Amino acid sequence: MGAGRGLKFCIHRGSHQIGGMAAEFSTENARVIIDMGDELSLDDGFVSAPLHIAGVTDANGSCDAVLFTHYHGDHVGQLERVRPDIPLYTGAVAKDIMCMSAEHNQPENHALRNRLAGIRTFADGEKLKFGDIVVTPLMADHSACDSYMFLIEAAGRRVLYTGDFRLHGIHKDIMERLIANAGKIDVLVTEGTTISRAVGSFTSENELAERIPGYLKRYKYVFVLCATTNVDRIDAFANAVPEGKYCVSDKYQQSLVEVVSRHQGKKMPKLLYYGDNILPDIQKLGGLIFVRANPRFERIIKKFDRSRSILLYSMWDGYIDKPGSRLPEFLSLAGTWEKLHTSGHASAEDIRHVAEKLSPEVIIPMHTDAPHRMKQFFPAGNVAVLQDEEWFSCM
Repeated sequence: MGAGRGLKFCIHRGSHQIGGMAAEFSTENARVIIDMGDELSLDDGFVSAPLHIAGVTDANGSCDAVLFTHYHGDHVGQLERVRPDIPLYTGAVAKDIMCMSAEHNQPENHALRNRLAGIRTFADGEKLKFGDIVVTPLMADHSACDSYMFLIEAAGRRVLYTGDFRLHGIHKDIMERLIANAGKIDVLVTEGTTISRAVGSFTSENELAERIPGYLKRYKYVFVLCATTNVDRIDAFANAVPEGKYCVSDKYQQSLVEVVSRHQGKKMPKLLYYGDNILPDIQKLGGLIFVRANPRFERIIKKFDRSRSILLYSMWDGYIDKPGSRLPEFLSLAGTWEKLHTSGHASAEDIRHVAEKLSPEVIIPMHTDAPHRMKQFFPAGNVAVLQDEEWFSCM
């Protein structure tokens, strides 16, 4: 764990890569892990290297808790490696989505489903105490709903751990309030997913949804391919479908939107699940249909007039560009296709905006393949680039 008193921080994995996240905050008498994720790769057959953290994945030490920022696989994919006696924590909506995803995608993995069922939940702003470490989850905006930043307080120091976030999502007002009300921050540990990309702002989620009625005027059938667990986007697109048009998904996607609507106390959007019984009505009236790139949806798309169809690709470009991808073939099933997407991560300018507002003594980049580029955005010299397993004293 390293020598010295006070609050210490370590990135076990993710200091120089996007995904595969695991980090730690510790003092002499408390220890908290944040995220246990799988590494990302576009290579077929890739298997993430297993995380090995003493006292977390083995019996050589103790750990008070493992907290998850959100439910994406590069943050939760290795939660099964956490020792069974160590409690796991996440948001209530995130827990439900993780349980539903495991039931849908890994029904035979009873051990995983049992572990997920036992996850403890927290609420936005609720203080969690682990020894002398106080962790406050702060709801953030990301392409996974119910995502959180964590305010870590110990030994008189305050560290904000951002997890994955952005300022152009549908919950951007939450982010602005969070930044305005965060108070004094000594250390900012921030994601830097996009800092190696071209500088510029991103299209907002609201702007994407505002384009849906226009597509439905120009095309009778609008197919949308997006991540199934990007529930906020599915909800926003569904709410943008005008009266008199169908909005259809599969049963699993509909169930995810329903559980989020229930948790948030919102009205469920007009979202039906696909069945051959409603096919004639959809063909007659037209509408928006959420699809997934598999043989079942290939058959469904082929039932509609190609000359009056468009497929909107609402995911990361890398899935199309990877060698051997069948996505271009799938996208060509409609008469035409276009990209309608925005990043789930903060732009470089937004990261700078957050840092300038919070004015921390030290900025530590993570979840990035170009951490040294962060120094170009903050030339004052207060960026500390860590290596995996390198300890940093927050004092």
